[in-house]
Amino acid sequence: MKTLNKTTLIILLFTIVMSACQSNTSTETKTVNEPSVFFKNIQDGAILSSPFLVEMGVEGMEVEAAGEINALKGHHHIIINSDFITDGDIVPANAQHIHFGLGQIETTLDLDEGNYSLTLQFADGMHQSYGKDMSKTINVTVRK
Repeated sequence: MKTLNKTTLIILLFTIVMSACQSNTSTETKTVNEPSVFFKNIQDGAILSSPFLVEMGVEGMEVEAAGEINALKGHHHIIINSDFITDGDIVPANAQHIHFGLGQIETTLDLDEGNYSLTLQFADGMHQSYGKDMSKTINVTVRK
């Protein structure tokens, strides 16, 4: 019985010593949200009736009208059936690349029936793309 008590005592002391050796400080992990764009009201795979409302969102940057280049500011573009624009490249101005240079955050799209990819692309005041990290592509089906 004495041997059992000594063993128990040794284990208990060992546990206390090990606990005391462990750091008692906690490290806080802060979540840093990288800037991003998103479709507020449409999810990937959505089936939509045309015309439909598109609400555009951005986090970590601010929406402003085109014209000047300001840090962490820009405006939206919707690209139909094409991929994001490479960082620093100018977003083309045509029917496939819709500009919202007045700082709009919503629009109505009227598309024919079919399957589409919609890419939301953020760019600076001179329409220079912020690249892949500031784009979001979803696929939708439009029915009349």
